[in-house]
Amino acid sequence: MASPESSRERAIDLALGLAEELFGFGSSSSTPGWVRDRVRTHLEQQAAQSGLSLNEVAKRLLQDRRAVEEIVASLRVGETRFYRDKAQWEALERQLDHLFPTDVELAVLSAGCSTGEEAYTLGMLLTAARRRFRVLGVDRSAEAIRVAREATYPREAARDIPPAWVERFCDEHNGRLRVGMLVRNSVEFEECDLVQRVPAGPYHLILFKNVLLYLAAPAGEQVARRLANELEEGGLLLPAASEVLRLRNMGLTPFRMAPAVTALRPARRFIGPFRP
Repeated sequence: MASPESSRERAIDLALGLAEELFGFGSSSSTPGWVRDRVRTHLEQQAAQSGLSLNEVAKRLLQDRRAVEEIVASLRVGETRFYRDKAQWEALERQLDHLFPTDVELAVLSAGCSTGEEAYTLGMLLTAARRRFRVLGVDRSAEAIRVAREATYPREAARDIPPAWVERFCDEHNGRLRVGMLVRNSVEFEECDLVQRVPAGPYHLILFKNVLLYLAAPAGEQVARRLANELEEGGLLLPAASEVLRLRNMGLTPFRMAPAVTALRPARRFIGPFRP
């Protein structure tokens, strides 16, 4: 007779397997521990509400795509903030005019933008640099996109933003931090599942950070290739530091922006099935 613990693990494996099959999200064999913990919590909550066992709840997922999508939604990136990865932003700010001529309007994509902090950080940086630009932030979560479009956050969200940027680009609205129109006028958001499609470029910069963590192979590699194929000639893909090695193994060429900051460029244009 199977132990309760092994039954729980089988239920989690089933849920993750369906998430991978239907949405390319995660993998029962390679996802980090916190992802399994979050799936377990979700299944346990459903079991408590329905009076069913964990295995029974998991088996019901076989006939309920919406329930699987709810699990995937619960796993989207929850930890995001303004000016996250300070060294990367500082390196981009220093090298911006060397990378792209000052008379060029920059097209930038924040792929997997969550609730918008990354896209707005880009907007503040480019506005401070007196560059013309447009930023598009995309995420598969409709709720995250709603929050991003509202552009209003808890006051403590400003803690990592350079003080001069807070003073210039933000204001207070009902005790909360609101990104001002000077930045918001050039930042847009769109609901988009990157596994299904990527927004058409070309883009000078694509931020693709901490998304691969949630995408199983080959879905994650396919998304990265599609994104790389939308880069302008000389454009850069900026990943999280932990994801550089996985992307280099796909044939992307590293570009060292600072001692601890590496961006990537396609060694060649990807063609064929990877282009939407």
